[in-house]
Amino acid sequence: MANLEEMDKIESSHGGEHERPRHVQTSRLRRLTAPEDDNPETQEYARLLEQYDTSFRSIAEGEVVKGTVLRVTASEVVVDVGFKSEGMISLEEFLDEKGEVTVQAGDIVDVLLERTEDRDGHVVLSREKAEKMKIWDEVEKAYAERRVVIGRVVERIKGGLAVDIGVRAFLPGSQIDVRPVRNLDALKGQELRMRVIKVN
Repeated sequence: MANLEEMDKIESSHGGEHERPRHVQTSRLRRLTAPEDDNPETQEYARLLEQYDTSFRSIAEGEVVKGTVLRVTASEVVVDVGFKSEGMISLEEFLDEKGEVTVQAGDIVDVLLERTEDRDGHVVLSREKAEKMKIWDEVEKAYAERRVVIGRVVERIKGGLAVDIGVRAFLPGSQIDVRPVRNLDALKGQELRMRVIKVN
């Protein structure tokens, strides 16, 4: 069993006493605007403008959303989350342990919306934070369901072991085995089955 703890933790109106001037003013407005409103190009423009405004997703800061990778550059990954502008994410967040890029154009990725706009007008996104949030959700679910998780021993620390279960966790020495384990260093790199008994 593991004792889990987070380590890095116009309108304008001119009133008057007579109805007629008001009626004349309204009639003039109708004569001026009616021909434009009947123009098919004007109607099409208005339709497209409305479609443009309503086509963007309503997403809130701090929300994990799915995005589509548009392109991968030497330093950034450009992701579209259905907002008015794309988001730029550091390429480092998409590298594996060997330093190789794990995504390509067209891939769907989970990202965290940090800010809707930076000073350059781009959406601020983070894949790393989205992954951590997903992992924490899984850890809390495993804790609630008393489910067994698999963790890799990272190192020996005071009182037990640091293990990686997607997030860094603490495994007390007294919980490693029914019998005392004399050489904890020998467990480094091994995968262990454990249960989350506490979440900080």
